[in-house]
Amino acid sequence: MERKDFILSCGYACLGILGFSSLLQSCSLGSFVLSQVEENRLTLSKSFFVMTNTKGTTYKKYIITKAEGIQYPIVIYRKAEDNYNALLLRCSHQGAELTVNGDVMTCSAHGSEFGIHGDVLQGPAEDRLRSFAVQSDAQNIYIHLT
Repeated sequence: MERKDFILSCGYACLGILGFSSLLQSCSLGSFVLSQVEENRLTLSKSFFVMTNTKGTTYKKYIITKAEGIQYPIVIYRKAEDNYNALLLRCSHQGAELTVNGDVMTCSAHGSEFGIHGDVLQGPAEDRLRSFAVQSDAQNIYIHLT
């Protein structure tokens, strides 16, 4: 293979990888939204969970929100139409920010893993994640921060 052909092949491969990764992102189970703290609670529209396409309506499994004044993001899992739980994405081991991978939250610092209810799936963390009381009405989800 000549140098020119090799460079072209590598360029096409890179473009293919970029296109494939954007396709995967559009199929993600969650999304990121910004929110405001008012009266010591976050208010999020239930519409953030709704995904409508030509085949109908489906729902995201979770969303991640970040608000001014809160150091770490909060993940909100939708378990049923009016059943949500919210967890602070801060590792209980040494305070690193967690990443969400579907039903598992992972600490990149030491490898701890947590389930959707904040329970420890894998150490070194020993304590559950901080959770918040959640209420909802027909339109919104309310996360109480105290």
